[in-house]
Amino acid sequence: MVNCTMREATYVLDGLLYQDAPEIKEHYTDTGGYTDLIFGLFTLLGFRFAPRLRDLSDQTLYRARKGVDYGVLTPALKKDIKVHLIIEHWDDLNRVAASLKDGLIRPSILISKLQAMQQHNPLQQALQELGRIAKTLHILEYVDDPAFRRRVLIGLNKGEHLHSLARDIAFGRQGRLHDRGYEAQLNRASALSLVINAIAVWNTRYFEQAQAKLTQQGIPVPEEVWQHLSPLQWAHIHLNGSYHFTDVELEGDFRPLREYHGSRARLAPRLESVERDAGLLQEEEDVLPLQLSLLGEDEKDR
Repeated sequence: MVNCTMREATYVLDGLLYQDAPEIKEHYTDTGGYTDLIFGLFTLLGFRFAPRLRDLSDQTLYRARKGVDYGVLTPALKKDIKVHLIIEHWDDLNRVAASLKDGLIRPSILISKLQAMQQHNPLQQALQELGRIAKTLHILEYVDDPAFRRRVLIGLNKGEHLHSLARDIAFGRQGRLHDRGYEAQLNRASALSLVINAIAVWNTRYFEQAQAKLTQQGIPVPEEVWQHLSPLQWAHIHLNGSYHFTDVELEGDFRPLREYHGSRARLAPRLESVERDAGLLQEEEDVLPLQLSLLGEDEKDR
């Protein structure tokens, strides 16, 4: 459980680094999940951080070198990056990244400590400068690339979909936790997670059954379609009532599926459309992860 008085950004990397799931290359969040420190840590750890920032016109963009003509971007680049801080503390920054990946310290603890120093620590300042480079590149791409904006919106909608499911499940007492003790609150939150995971597993297993059934009918489902399907669907589930996880008996492993009585001609174009969209998204993902060139050749030789 996360304290509601803490910024979401403090805990973002905890979920990305320490999970038993396929590696996530790109993470989407809103303004509440963003700080310059987070941008810097994501860059060090090899993740792509893609927040949807509020009030983009108020965001500060940074230039790598003072006095350089950046063309049409020159008026938008307001401040300079303190490159010397990144150069001086580059080894320390990499040691921080290694400690996080090895699990020697949790990112939320590190970020809390750095934020408490109020910019009096050179390592924190170097990390912020690195994050400002990544943030500037992110905002420029976000403004310039409609496909990237669409990808961020789709990623955020998936998160909101999960929140909607949680609200529909925890409808009692308007979804509020009235327990004062931490253990009681944790038990309720864990119970909610258990139900959400049960729904996800249930739907995933029946997705597999539906795929096998369609294949038998001569309508194979392309592999590219699966990345656009979410197991967090609950319109077919009755959420009202009591949940019992014992003494459950089913005849066989699965309930019978409804037969698809439509024509192949109607379903095939829809699958082809989803497959085509999946190909376009895959081409966009091939440019990841974001690579940052911190130093020019002339600076490397100094």
